Amino acid sequence: MRAVFIALACLLGLALGYDKNIECINGIRTAIAKFTFTGGSPVSYWGNLCQNKLAVESEWAAAKVYCNEKQIKAGTKYLADYCMEYGMMELIPYSEIEPMLTDDFIASLEVVDYNDINATKIWDHPVLLSKDFYKAGYETTYTFTKEYNTHKRYGWAVYGFWGTILLIGMLHRFYSHISNDRRMKSQGDVEDHGAKSRSKNPTSIFSTAYHWVRANLIIPAAFGSHHNRLLWYCTVPTRMETLIVASFWIINIVLCCVSYEAFWPNLYYTKAMQLWRYVADRTGIMSYANLPILWMFSGRNNIFLWLTGWSFSTFNIFHRHVARIATLQAIVHSIAYTAMEANFHQLAESWKEKYWYMGGMATIAMGLIVFFSSVWFRKHSYEFFLLLHIVFSVLTIVGLFFHTAIFDGEYDGYLWPLVAIWCFDRFARLVRLAYCNLHVRFSKGLTMSTTIASYDKTSDLIRLDVIPASGLLRPGPGQHYFIYQPNRWKGWENHPFTLAHWTELDNGEQVATLDPDSDSSSDLRKEVKVTAKAPSSQASSSSVVVEKNGGVPTKQVTGRYKLTFFVRPFSSWTRRLRDECIKSKTGMHKTQALIEGPYGEKSPLHTFENVIFILGGTGISGALPYMQEHLQRTASNPSKTRTRDITCIWACKQPEMIREIASSELQPLLGREDIHFKFYLTSKEASASTKAVELKSSSSSDASTEVTITPGRPNIKEHVRTVIDEVNAAGAVGGKIAILTCGPAAMADAARIAVHRALKDGKRGVEYFEETFGW
Repeated sequence: MRAVFIALACLLGLALGYDKNIECINGIRTAIAKFTFTGGSPVSYWGNLCQNKLAVESEWAAAKVYCNEKQIKAGTKYLADYCMEYGMMELIPYSEIEPMLTDDFIASLEVVDYNDINATKIWDHPVLLSKDFYKAGYETTYTFTKEYNTHKRYGWAVYGFWGTILLIGMLHRFYSHISNDRRMKSQGDVEDHGAKSRSKNPTSIFSTAYHWVRANLIIPAAFGSHHNRLLWYCTVPTRMETLIVASFWIINIVLCCVSYEAFWPNLYYTKAMQLWRYVADRTGIMSYANLPILWMFSGRNNIFLWLTGWSFSTFNIFHRHVARIATLQAIVHSIAYTAMEANFHQLAESWKEKYWYMGGMATIAMGLIVFFSSVWFRKHSYEFFLLLHIVFSVLTIVGLFFHTAIFDGEYDGYLWPLVAIWCFDRFARLVRLAYCNLHVRFSKGLTMSTTIASYDKTSDLIRLDVIPASGLLRPGPGQHYFIYQPNRWKGWENHPFTLAHWTELDNGEQVATLDPDSDSSSDLRKEVKVTAKAPSSQASSSSVVVEKNGGVPTKQVTGRYKLTFFVRPFSSWTRRLRDECIKSKTGMHKTQALIEGPYGEKSPLHTFENVIFILGGTGISGALPYMQEHLQRTASNPSKTRTRDITCIWACKQPEMIREIASSELQPLLGREDIHFKFYLTSKEASASTKAVELKSSSSSDASTEVTITPGRPNIKEHVRTVIDEVNAAGAVGGKIAILTCGPAAMADAARIAVHRALKDGKRGVEYFEETFGW
């Protein structure tokens, strides 16, 4: 069996630069290896074939009879190279033996066939292979090499599949960019443009097909109403994602089950063992081929996030399914080889070989990664999951390098990309960290980012104000950052937070003149006076009057920004941050935090005439930057936006959070004719106790604006349908509608269902965007 394995390893290396002409000598070599000649050794495979004169004479005699000149030349070079590389000895050349290969000499040779194979017999004279025996040797090596090449080709098929999918995604992004750009350039006559778009696009084949794809594949979940919500601890993708994933599963299953050619007599294996071997090799190579895709889809610095515009959650779905497929293939590969070794009674010996037990370690590590990547572990112990993910991934890579080291680097082409992708992702993270948090000035030395956290107990909200050291950072909508606290014992922990707001600093670098523990450092938001009035006759709502508040006193420099994040104290990391703020006399805490980013994609909401924000809790962070940008565009250059009407639906459990943010970041937006707010209070106490509350700024009460807070949950379907109907009733001038959701899973699913129903009802010009984190 060891000799067979060595021979097959040679064949695998040979297959990359395959020349069919070598198969004549290759088949003869395989057949002659079944015999032991005088002067040879059963354990010296290459010694018998390369230097044993009786064996070599038998090889060249068969070559003289069955091979043509071209085959002899190609086969001689092949065999000589392998004798030197694997046997470290020279081959007795054909030219040295050829003179004695006369017709009489060949006629005098004993003809042997498959039935003459006897491991205990020592042959003291050269032999000639029978024609059937030669054909068996030829078919054995040729079929094995052909199967191996098929394995490699099928491995490449996964790249063709994902290359096609990604190309479609990139073309769609390019088309969307061009389409949005054309819309912005043609906005001079909105009514005329709208009339043209409505008269032409709906009747075009492309527009109709695209609308059908969006209504039936892109927007809806695979089944039912769950997408962001888990169903039995499982993620439910969209129909398009499901179609892609299912297609990939089918392709891998089919390619692992077809194109196997087993025959008898075969000089290596029985029919059953041939199938075990081919299945083992196919699944092993397919598993290796899937690994670069698996690693590429896992990183937050995946270039295809930008090229396609798809969300990280979409790539995460692809990543998980590729991982499951690659792991199953590795398991089948391991089972098949185990069955083979057990059949040859060499399983115990195999576990003593490094390539074997390192491959076993890699398979076990891959299985554990999949197990500990379940939603339950990710939700209940994310840091534990992440640590195990990294450790087992390293073990997998190391194990696989040792597992296939016996093939002289032939499979390293699958493995080095994993190292490169991982190194690139980590390097890009370090670059982003340095870019955001370090600024070297020759006059002032090294400048670091500064961070102040403040916690409001009534709203259960942490406001994290970060002033990056970099003057090059440009905040914008759709961005999120990973935040670290490097001075903690688990300083590597990082968590993503959506950028909620930014403030441009006019004249100076943010040097915190605020001492968070000083009694004089009052948060101007706390200067707002609250006065309770008698309940109104409408028990369903409460009135709130808000006024702009001040901010943290700072010294400022041109080109820098203050970034604001809203944080809920859920995890251990955020709870520690909350506790630090509580310990402070002012509820504020100056902490050392680093930000890594920006990540995320900006949705082209400014190209839509109508925008609907559906928000829940701190999901207001997903909409505030777009509304902030809307103010900037309308103030500086109205031609930079098509948006004429914004509806913001925000549901929150704590009324204090609404008051907190309405009196600060939302204040410039309240009272505008083009922005309409609908606030909902979803706590259980909201409907039982409703009061009309008036908030007045201590500085001025003349410019106050009244808003309404409605107890209960918003009827998202009704809100979306109402806006769509109003826009459609306006005809050509109504324009297109963008709906962006950022909030809890149930809210996002409700919004998706509402949009899906609108599209199924034939409503056109409606686009859906989602900024949610999925498990």
